[in-house]
Amino acid sequence: MNTINTIVWLFPVIFMLHDFEEIIFVEAWKRKYKRKIQTTKMKKIPFADLGSTPSFSIGVLIEFFIISALSLSACIFDWYFLWLGLFFGFTIHLIVHCMLALQFKGYVPGVVTAVPFLPFCFYILWVSNKYLSFTTAQLWISCVVGAILMLLMVAVLHRCMKSFETFIKKWEV
Repeated sequence: MNTINTIVWLFPVIFMLHDFEEIIFVEAWKRKYKRKIQTTKMKKIPFADLGSTPSFSIGVLIEFFIISALSLSACIFDWYFLWLGLFFGFTIHLIVHCMLALQFKGYVPGVVTAVPFLPFCFYILWVSNKYLSFTTAQLWISCVVGAILMLLMVAVLHRCMKSFETFIKKWEV
């Protein structure tokens, strides 16, 4: 396996390590900080639109499949354009976690992994760009497209949380 492919496969690993923190702590965090969440003046309350841990986990699973399929495609077909863009979008996602924690003035699920992963992600982006030798235009387009796709993917999955919750409730019966 060459170096760029090794780097590519770090994306699903980093993604899952980060999302394990969210999966494990989001419900307990919502209970622990219920009063603070209700009284916060934040425009966007973290994790407000998420259902139960199982429904949230379905969304994470779908994201993991997409990221893994994209990583596999990048390695097989040497097509790293979308992979790099989506990884950039994920890196922005980690920055958002840090900003939310600062606005919330406390712990927000995902920030503990976001802090150490951010420098590592910046390094991966830098090294990947060295290996891939994208032009400045290709790099910008990749990052913009990837960030938009990451935002769309997260938005769609968040909208689907109620459906995932309904699916789980029906399955229980």
